[in-house]
Amino acid sequence: MEVQELIENTWLEFDDVTRDCVLLDLNNYIEFKSMKEPSREGIAEKLYDHFEKVELKNKADFNKLIKWYFKKINEILEYRIEDAEPKTHAQKYYERAISISKSKQVFFQDVVDYTRIMMTLYMEAIKNQTESISDFNLSKDWLDLDLILTNIREETIPLEGLNRRIYCFDITDLYGYDSNILLILTLLLYKLNGEE
Repeated sequence: MEVQELIENTWLEFDDVTRDCVLLDLNNYIEFKSMKEPSREGIAEKLYDHFEKVELKNKADFNKLIKWYFKKINEILEYRIEDAEPKTHAQKYYERAISISKSKQVFFQDVVDYTRIMMTLYMEAIKNQTESISDFNLSKDWLDLDLILTNIREETIPLEGLNRRIYCFDITDLYGYDSNILLILTLLLYKLNGEE
């Protein structure tokens, strides 16, 4: 998957790209200070430039960033999926998402499908405050963007071998992988939210 595919299928398809909530969410990861009047094309150009800097800083192409996206989202959910026989509804869909993430070649629609599954599972964990997910609502109407974006920034994962947890995302570096995973997630959530 190329960065152009992400921007064309998310940002450039949004109905109202100047809504305050969209700009506020994106402003967590890219700066709009130099833009007098934010426009669809102007912000698309900022996104292209931003992802280019991410690739240069990390010496990796966009596909590697997408693989890192899959890895980090999986870290949040892997220990929350109930392991049972026969397989639960959540287990079946989780395994489907994992198979998408392990594909050698990933297309935009694959990333959208993965995100929908994983974020509806995540919503189940948030809304029901559960550590073990066996059933969930796959409907994109179930997704609460604000709740997801607020909670995921504060998400912690167990630190292997120690009895403590660490933050899953280090968002102090705007050009680091973690910040850009959240930027990609934000774009994809708005995409899912805007689909009919």
